[in-house]
Amino acid sequence: MNTLRGWRTSIPLQSSFAALGLATLTTVWTLVNALRVEPIPDPPPTAIASLESLRRAPRTASADVQATVDYNVFSIDRVAPAAPYRLPGEPDPDAKPAVQPDKPIVLGTAVATDGKHFATMQMKDGTPKLVRVGDKIGEWIVRGIERGKVVLVSTGGVRAELAVTRPGF
Repeated sequence: MNTLRGWRTSIPLQSSFAALGLATLTTVWTLVNALRVEPIPDPPPTAIASLESLRRAPRTASADVQATVDYNVFSIDRVAPAAPYRLPGEPDPDAKPAVQPDKPIVLGTAVATDGKHFATMQMKDGTPKLVRVGDKIGEWIVRGIERGKVVLVSTGGVRAELAVTRPGF
């Protein structure tokens, strides 16, 4: 009996019994959740085709055989079209190239931590101008200013990235 009393007052033995109890509870909880089955939701109603709807199916247009024979692709009289076929989005080879406006010269950029960036730019044969994002210089609108680089978009939608011409001056 003396040894039983010693086991009951032993801290390591009490800790191991507590851990065993916790492990048993965790195992029972896991088994209950693993064996629980969620109800299966009802499937959406299905529409079954009837014989009447199959009999009254929409008729497809009959092929115009005579038009196909008249437009014989292997005919001797057939000639090439005036313009070659182009895929959608393919540029027209006969179209005149878009004329780009003169690009300004970037003299320098200043990048601030508060987002108030600016650049010094100059049009050819013009005076230097201080510009910020959204300003217009010539036919160009400033869209972005970074260290040593300015992003411009023309009124025609052409995008250009210009770098400082002579950095360090």
